[in-house]
Amino acid sequence: MSVPFQRISDATVADIIFYDPSAERRASQMQVDWDTYFNVGSQEILYWLEFGWWPQYCDTVMGATLYSNLPNGQMISAFNPNLLIKNDQTLIRLDTFMATKIFYESIVSDTSNVNSVDAANFGHALARYEKEQEKALQLMNFYDLNQDAPDGPTTKLEENWVADPDFFNNNRRWF
Repeated sequence: MSVPFQRISDATVADIIFYDPSAERRASQMQVDWDTYFNVGSQEILYWLEFGWWPQYCDTVMGATLYSNLPNGQMISAFNPNLLIKNDQTLIRLDTFMATKIFYESIVSDTSNVNSVDAANFGHALARYEKEQEKALQLMNFYDLNQDAPDGPTTKLEENWVADPDFFNNNRRWF
């Protein structure tokens, strides 16, 4: 991965309590530190953002390029996680849903501890994350390409819906 570890949003345990209070109740029974799950989740989402979301963003937004050159001439991904708007609700929800998904995933993968409630909660967390991921692919308004609004919202130039290759065909819009 061309970007170092960092969190993708300002999500906290309060967001987990808001979106999935049962996950927080289950985690408190196990004395879980959510920071670990947020960190692992953010790293997974960074991979997806750079290699899944970024190419589609470049196809959609004028001025975005897939690659940039280092001073020594080496070509690297132009995705810069420092330009993510960390207080954006879509990123907070992605981060929160990924943390709960990884939490339940770790529970149901422990064969000595599998129960139907945890398995169902894992399925629910996975579905919520996938739905939010689909929404993130369609909105794309949480990246400050022009570096003029670090706290959001992005400019209309950065939200160039007309250039969206899936506007009429594939994806449905979320706005």
